[in-house]
Amino acid sequence: MSRRRLLLRMWLTQLRLRFLIALVGLVFFCATLTLLFLVAWHRRGDTYALALGALLSFFASVITAVVTLTYLHVSRRSLAAAEAAIALQREQWEARITVQPRFWMGIRQDATDRFAAKPLSITYRRDRADSGDHYYDTVAWPQVTVDVWNDGERSFRLAGYRLWVRDEEHLAIERPLSGFVVPPNELRTFPVTRELIALSVRQRQFEERYERLPCEETVLGLRLFYSDWREDNRSSRDDWYLFLCPPLAKELSIQRIDRPA
Repeated sequence: MSRRRLLLRMWLTQLRLRFLIALVGLVFFCATLTLLFLVAWHRRGDTYALALGALLSFFASVITAVVTLTYLHVSRRSLAAAEAAIALQREQWEARITVQPRFWMGIRQDATDRFAAKPLSITYRRDRADSGDHYYDTVAWPQVTVDVWNDGERSFRLAGYRLWVRDEEHLAIERPLSGFVVPPNELRTFPVTRELIALSVRQRQFEERYERLPCEETVLGLRLFYSDWREDNRSSRDDWYLFLCPPLAKELSIQRIDRPA
């Protein structure tokens, strides 16, 4: 008794109830048609049996065609659903491994930081408005760095960066970076102080002595160039920063702004 119950449970769990009902109905329908054909054959002869057999064959062909079309329709819908699921998984996977570097520029104020420990002393020429003479003033520039954060699941290599003055595209400085790799979920930093000092006095080369004062307000653009597992020399978005430069300002001030018009 236990073996029969176990076998019955196996059949009910492995086969759907609707499939079993359809199978029983199909067997009953075939048996009924067979019995009808045999009775008609014995009662009305071979001619009627041949005609009835041809009609039943036509019905069987129609049923086969309907079942085939239904199967193709269901298979197509299942295939479309499977393709949509695969495409969604591919998009989710690409979103996880796509490199999107996040970066920002700021002043290093931590005394223990290796960049903040080396301020730059820059000498500027200042003119006296009353006498026409001039003198030189030395100003200490704090170190300015760019922090690059990798929030993806793959490393990327930072190939270089570009700094330029807004509305003055000819005043641009591009620097390559050698061996600058940012691992996943880590932060890497590089200094840009010399480039900012040069652009503040509208030059491309850094010097420790200038014959003019820097512009009091300067809007600079920053762009990174990097390489990931899909493509080389990709370009990041453009970030814009407003600089209030010493010695015209009390201290160096950096403020990130939206994309200027």
